[in-house]
Order: sequence, then structure tokens, then C-alpha cells
Amino acid sequence: MKIGIDVTSLSMPKTGIGQYQYNLLNTLLKIDKKNEYHPYAFNLRDNTKYHDLDFKVRAHKIPQRMITAWWLNVRYPRLEQLTDNCDIYQISEICQQPTKRKTVAFIHDLTTLLYPEYHLFKNKFLYKHRFKNIKRHADVVLTNSLHTKCDIIERLGIDANRIHVTPFGVEDRFKPTEGTPIEGRYICYLGTIEPRKNLVNLMRAFKRLKDEESIPHKLVLIGKDGWFYEGIYEEIQRLHLENDIVRLGFVNDAELPALLSGAELFVYPSFYEGFGLPVLEAMACGTPVVTSRCSSLPEVGGDAVKYCNPNLYKSIAEKMFEFIRSQPERDRYAALGLERAKKFTWEACARKHIEIYESL
Repeated sequence: MKIGIDVTSLSMPKTGIGQYQYNLLNTLLKIDKKNEYHPYAFNLRDNTKYHDLDFKVRAHKIPQRMITAWWLNVRYPRLEQLTDNCDIYQISEICQQPTKRKTVAFIHDLTTLLYPEYHLFKNKFLYKHRFKNIKRHADVVLTNSLHTKCDIIERLGIDANRIHVTPFGVEDRFKPTEGTPIEGRYICYLGTIEPRKNLVNLMRAFKRLKDEESIPHKLVLIGKDGWFYEGIYEEIQRLHLENDIVRLGFVNDAELPALLSGAELFVYPSFYEGFGLPVLEAMACGTPVVTSRCSSLPEVGGDAVKYCNPNLYKSIAEKMFEFIRSQPERDRYAALGLERAKKFTWEACARKHIEIYESL
């Protein structure tokens, strides 16, 4: 069986969607000797970036935005006319691509519907039509958590029998690692710098700990700037935290394990996540985690993390300080996190995909 998978997003730095596509394909190619996999992409400007991947991508020199806009309205040309004429297609995360073959669509989250205030108008418009086309045309819908599956059923009206949950895994490189480039004690955040991640409340919690508990820590922010990030940096200035915040921006894959391992704790107070991969990566590095008790995050963290109320910065500060003031507490949750992370593997994720492909 020939299976086509859209990997257009891998021309950009790998965030959650990119990590999923990259690790899924690498694992499928490693463990599945029965089926053929044909990665394809539509990209004009960043076409050469696919050459650096561990697998060969058939990259079409067609602007992604142009063909996406076209396909949202016109179901032609079909995928099998442009690609390797596959039996099944796992279509793009931003467009239900037209084909007469069986299709699998992955929905990572419903933030454009649940938190529209955190998105640009063009993204809300794009995903509104994408979700409509998925409901109409996709044979199977995949998602990464039970919580997101419930959101899809409730908000999109897709039948539960068409939706399958395939939790993400954690790469082997995420493990306790020495050699962090950051000096001194620090708290770490990993993710896009945007309002949905609740970084304004994180800054206020950090400021409270600085003022009331006199903690010596720096707060290290790892991740690229997203939509509406300006207010977050304005809050840093308003709170006079410029000298206590380390902004690293996007960090390459090789550096991340040491940065996570060297942190005294990892904090991820997001308002909503389809899965929450950074929480899993921090646990795998043996770093105690504070995260939000909302959306899919408890499915990832289980009993191995401390939970805060993301709407209350005092709650975030309280849970952070429980780790800061107690080495035994940090050690206990580090051990719990390491064990919890072992439950999530890319092989299990890939085998679930194979089962679904073959069912079609």
C-alpha cells in the first residue's frame, strides 16, 4: 500500500506540528516494511529545506498559500494527479486536499474556534473552512488527546467513530543531560511566545516570587515569537524584569535537552493545548513540571506534575515555589516524570497510524 503524507510544514522550524510529522515519518519508515511512504510538500520559497531531512520529500514548487486558497474552494487538481498516485493520503494540517483516495486528517487542536482572540483573521477563516471540508470529506480524523477528541465532537459535529486518538511520543534525545549553557539557577519555559500560552500571568507569578520570596532564579524563555507577542514583552518591561528574563528565541534540537535538564523546574501555564509536547519533553529530561489543570495537559502529566490554575498568577507562583523551596520535592517529581514519560513513544504512535491506514 502506498501512503502519501503532506510534510509542507517541515520547511519551517519544528514546533508541535513539525515535530509530529518528522517523528511520525521517521518511525514509520523504520518499523513498517510492508507499506510504502511518500512524503510530499507544496512550497516555492523554502523548497531546499526538505533536503536536510532524514527522508526524501517530493517538493512541488507551488506556493502553499496559493494552492491552499484554491483547494478550499475548488476540488481540483486531485492529489493523485500531482503526487505518486497513492492509495491513502494523510492530508495537510491546513487544508483538506482533494482526492478520490481514502484520506486521514489530523486535527491538533481547535484554538481558532475556542480562543479566536488569540488568532489572526486569516487563520480563523482558513481553519473554519478546513474543518468544514474535513467533516465533509475525510474518512478518518486523528487527534492527539481524548480532550481534543471531545472538542471535535462537540464543536465540529464529527461522529465519534470517525475520530481516533494517537498520543504523541518523546524522542530518545530528551533525557537527563549535563552541560547547560545557562549559569546559575533558572526556571524554564518552552513554547511559542504568544498570549494563549499565558505568559503574562507567568511573568506576574515570577515577579511575585522575586519580590516576596527573593528567589535568585532567572526565567529562561525558549521559543519563537508568535501572534500578538508584543504585550508579553511590554509586561516584562512594566514589571521591570528585563534583567531577570533570558530570551533565547528558537533553539535547535541538539541544545534543548541540556537546557531543559539544567532547569530547576519547568513551567507551562497554557490556557489550552491539544497535547502539550513540551511538558512531556521536560519530564523525559528529569525536570519537575508545573502546568495548567485544563484541556489535554492532565492526560500528559498524570500524577507526575504539579497543577496550577492558569487564570490566577498567585496559583502559578505557589506551585513554582513548592519546587523551589524543596529539593526532596523536586527529586520526587523528577523521578515521577521520568517514569511517566516512558509511557509515550513515537513507535506506539506510529503503530496506531499503521493500524488505521490498513483499516482503510
